[in-house]
Amino acid sequence: MPNFQQDFPNAARYLKQRYPDKEPLSSFWHWATLVLFAILCIATIKQQLLLIGILILVAALIKGPGILLFGAIYSLLVSFFPPIGIVLSALFFLFNIRLLTKSWRVNIVTSLFYLYPLGLSLLRYFTHWDAAWQIGLELLPGLLLLHFVLMQVYYFHPSARQVAWTVLATPFELISLVLPKRFKKPFRTTAQPTRIKR
Repeated sequence: MPNFQQDFPNAARYLKQRYPDKEPLSSFWHWATLVLFAILCIATIKQQLLLIGILILVAALIKGPGILLFGAIYSLLVSFFPPIGIVLSALFFLFNIRLLTKSWRVNIVTSLFYLYPLGLSLLRYFTHWDAAWQIGLELLPGLLLLHFVLMQVYYFHPSARQVAWTVLATPFELISLVLPKRFKKPFRTTAQPTRIKR
């Protein structure tokens, strides 16, 4: 079996210097995810909604142009050959099912990232446990759990940046699923007055 590092040592050295291996736990994205999670945990519900709104805006600015371009190409293809819409829809459906089954571990991280802070906000609302030491005690198990779950996810998805981006872009993805795909203007037909023949 050929060994790239032995056969092409100069190219291998260049690629290793250009794209160094970075452990996910020492990545900026891993710690940024934990910091954002901690901010969500200590924030009030209004602050959580504001932060999620900022995440949606950032994801829309990054992913929006690509979605618009893809939508324009899709519409152009379907307008030229309408049956291709059924084939493309079936392919995208199968692709989404495959993506969901492949990334179920990341979906668990995403659920923990958003539902744990929401649970803490509800707990503080109903029990008034809002002292600093109480918030710290509530935050610590969530941080440890998220860190542990992320370590397990990195075995299957070694890119910390990709995992973080998937987690942070999830609110935008959910909003784009909920929004209607088309905005149709209702056509109102005005009834023409009929003349009575005499």
